[in-house]
Amino acid sequence: MNKKFLVLPLILFAALFNSCSEDDDLLDRLRTVSDIPANADLSVDYLPINIFAIPIETSLDLRQLIEDELGTDEVLNQVKEIELEDLDIELVSADDQDNFDFIDSVTLGIKTDDLPYKEVATLDNVPNGVTTMELSTTDDLYIDDYAKSESLKLVVKFKSTQDATNLKVTLKMKFDAKIDPSL
Repeated sequence: MNKKFLVLPLILFAALFNSCSEDDDLLDRLRTVSDIPANADLSVDYLPINIFAIPIETSLDLRQLIEDELGTDEVLNQVKEIELEDLDIELVSADDQDNFDFIDSVTLGIKTDDLPYKEVATLDNVPNGVTTMELSTTDDLYIDDYAKSESLKLVVKFKSTQDATNLKVTLKMKFDAKIDPSL
């Protein structure tokens, strides 16, 4: 009979420890927002032949794009980790170009006035005949400080064998974020 009473506290302790880890996992899932979409339309008047992947910079107000999608500006202030999960570049239009055959490879990076350049997505060999490029994003790269910045610059490095004029593309992005309501 005494052995039963000795085992009972061990079982209760194990059950309590096990339930705490499940609660922590549940809280973590409640604070994670997945697949936040953000689309940006970009226009370039002239994209020259670029066999050396010389970078081109353009401003991108990612903060505003995410705020527009979520319908509030308060959420970004509570973000402690944001990660780019998916990035597609869709060709909207270009003079003398029907697809992305003029681009061999593309790398996208970000920087701000205060933060250094970070590569966020790449595509080494652009398939022939495509009008949408699906880039591989950098895993475990948290860009919350960049997303919150008002001086974010998108840096595009590409290799091309032809030029393009009046190029219009749409960046289709999806982000995962961890929200800390205490911030």
